[in-house]
Amino acid sequence: MMPITDFLSCTRVFDEFDSLSPAQRRHAKTYATGLVAASNKTVAGIAREVLPASGKRALNKFLTEYDWDEQEFNHERLEELQKHGETRWSKDSYIILDDTITEKAGDEVPGVGRFYDHAEGDTVWGQDLIYVFYADDKTAYPLTFRLYEQHDDEDDDHDTKYDLAREIVTELEEEVGVPADTYLFDSWFAHDSGLPDHIESYNKDWIGPLRSNRKVTYAGEELRVDALAERIDTVERDVNDDTYHIWTKKFPVSQLGDVKLVIAGKETDEDEENPVKYLATNKIDAPTEHVIRSYGMRWHIETFFEDSKQNLGLGECEMQIDEGASRHWHLLMAAYSLVRLDPESSALGTVHSKASSLRANLEHSLKEAVYNLLSWVRDNNDRGVDDLMEEIDHLFVHSTADANVQS
Repeated sequence: MMPITDFLSCTRVFDEFDSLSPAQRRHAKTYATGLVAASNKTVAGIAREVLPASGKRALNKFLTEYDWDEQEFNHERLEELQKHGETRWSKDSYIILDDTITEKAGDEVPGVGRFYDHAEGDTVWGQDLIYVFYADDKTAYPLTFRLYEQHDDEDDDHDTKYDLAREIVTELEEEVGVPADTYLFDSWFAHDSGLPDHIESYNKDWIGPLRSNRKVTYAGEELRVDALAERIDTVERDVNDDTYHIWTKKFPVSQLGDVKLVIAGKETDEDEENPVKYLATNKIDAPTEHVIRSYGMRWHIETFFEDSKQNLGLGECEMQIDEGASRHWHLLMAAYSLVRLDPESSALGTVHSKASSLRANLEHSLKEAVYNLLSWVRDNNDRGVDDLMEEIDHLFVHSTADANVQS
C-alpha cells in the first residue's frame, strides 16, 4: 500500500505543470490529497480535513474562478505518466470507452438529467460521464472524459454520445498520441457504425459486443444474433484457465459490414449466471482466444468507476458551475493516476478478475496522517496554534518525502 507520505511525494509532479501557477499547484496538491485521504470529498470536506479553517474559500476559488486550463493540465498529467516505467504507454495496449452514471439530488448541477443506469437496472437522476481509459498488462488509468447532456429530441444541434465518443477518439489520436492499437467499448457504442469507422480511419482496431437483437446475415437469411447462436455448433476451448464454448466466422453484421463475429459462452457452475457474449471486431485474422482475452481487459474501467465512486469522490461533486465540476473530475483523474505510480498498485488485476479496491489503501493513508499529526502534538506541547496550523499545512499540502514526523 502507498503511505500518505509517498502519495504526497508523488504530488510533486504538479510542480512541473506549466498550466498552474505556484499558488495553483499548492491548491492542486491539496485537492488531490483530499480526494485520496479525506472522508468527505466535497470542497468543504477537503478544506475541513486537510486545510486550516480559512482554506475553504481559496480552494473553491481555485476550482471556479482562477485562470487555469484543465485540458492543458490533463495533457501534462499524461505526459508525466510517460516518464515512469510503471505507467508508460506501450503499443500492445488498449483504449477502453465507456460511460457511468453518478446519482445526484439537486437539479442545478451541470448535465443533470434522467438516465438509465445499467448497474442499478433502473432510471436515476444524475450525470452521465463518458470516459476513456488506458490499460496494458502493467497499469491502467483514465485518459480523458466528456459530460453528456440530454436535449429535446427536436434539438438537432446537440452532441450525441456517439458524437462525443468520436470527438474523444480524435483528441487521443491527433493531440495526445496514445499508441494503443485496439479500442474496446460496450454494446451501446457498438450500435453506432460511425464510431468503428472513425477508429479505423486512424488505422486502429476495435472490439465490441453486439446486443442480442442485432441483425446478422447468415446463409442468405437475416436474423437476430441470438437466434443464430441457437443454430450453430460451438467448439470447446480453454482461454486463461477458463473453458469456453466458441463459434466464430467472418460475415456481415448490420451497420458494421464484414466483421469477425465471435459467439462465446463461458462454462460455469449451474447456478452461476453467465450469458453468451456476441463479440464483433475488425481484427478479421486475429485468433479467437486473442479477441476474448483482449475484450476481458475492459474490466479495468469498471474497477476505475467502482474505486472512484467509493473512494475518490466521483459522485460527490455537487458544483453548479460547469468549470468547477470539470476541474473536480480532472483532479480526480490526477489523484487516481498518482496512486498508479506505486508499483504495487499499478496493475488493476488480471483479465478475468477484479482488482482489490483502493479502500484499504486510503484508510491506511488517513490513519497514518492522523497518527503523525498526533505524534507532533505530543512532542511539541509547548508550541502554539500557529505552529500547529503550519505543521498541518506541511503534512497535508507540501509534497515532501520526509513529511512523516518521527516520534
